[in-house]
Amino acid sequence: MTSQPARRVNSSDNPSEQQGSRTRYLEKESAVMKAASATEATSDTEHVPPPPPPPQGPLSIVFTDIVKSTAIWEAHAAAMASAMQTHDDTVRSLITTNGGYEVKQNGDGFMIAFGSASSAVQFCLDVQEQLLDKAWPSAILKSTPGEETTDNEGHVLFRGLKLRMSAHWGEPVCVWNEVIQRMDYLGPMVNRAARFIEVTEGGQVVVSEDFLFRLQAELEEERDDRGDDHNESNSSAGENARQHLPEELDLRLLRSGREQKNLTHQPFRLRLLGAHEFKGLTELQKLYFIVPNSLEGRVEHWHQVTHVSGVKGNVRTAMTAATTATTTFKD
Repeated sequence: MTSQPARRVNSSDNPSEQQGSRTRYLEKESAVMKAASATEATSDTEHVPPPPPPPQGPLSIVFTDIVKSTAIWEAHAAAMASAMQTHDDTVRSLITTNGGYEVKQNGDGFMIAFGSASSAVQFCLDVQEQLLDKAWPSAILKSTPGEETTDNEGHVLFRGLKLRMSAHWGEPVCVWNEVIQRMDYLGPMVNRAARFIEVTEGGQVVVSEDFLFRLQAELEEERDDRGDDHNESNSSAGENARQHLPEELDLRLLRSGREQKNLTHQPFRLRLLGAHEFKGLTELQKLYFIVPNSLEGRVEHWHQVTHVSGVKGNVRTAMTAATTATTTFKD
């Protein structure tokens, strides 16, 4: 009888070795996946800065509100839902870019805190400029509140959702909200900031006198740090700045407090809106509005809507040149 050659046993034929091989493969695959995840996490961390801590002490509060939002929702619900996503993404992106802290979203508007007045200004100007370029749904652009509006030279002044904004500087009461796990801000300072938006037109940024005094102090301090030459009478900060607000000033900001100290140059116009009386506030509130130079055609548009006065400049106070108007607003 012819003997058969011995059969070679492969590891794959041995159940115990087969199981061991599979176990080693799974362990190796798991290790590779963990390493890849760690690499991605490290990469993301390097490119996305951590959110800033909630500011405390004296700070800026900004409120935003979409003009005619209820009417748009009623007429174009589906389009408005899409437009709101665009709006929310844009605002939140610019909050991060400018080092702000999102406190909460009330309906279609935001409440945001900034540790400085200059970062709050840059945020507001960025929002007004960038919303014009967004891909708004056609139904929004065909609606009366969202239609494109141009000046006599064809420059786009309004397009899509119009956002009105108000900013105030002061020291609120800081309270940690356990429900939303975020810092909340309360008190008279916040109430004023919220009330100021009542007198604001679509596409307009209204700021208080206290806010401008703080902005001036920050800009003077920044110029001193850089060693820029400037008029000695305008070099004071803090309380002294209340008596030495320059008639014209270029806005140069440290974006979001980044370590690289990249300065940006953002000229804008400022005009006196008037001294307004609000129910519950004993003193008249002197308010101003600001607009980036790229959208200065809006001033004429607002002039046709309501009387405003002031003078032109990158930052011009109009403290003595403007006529003060008084308006009463009730609850």
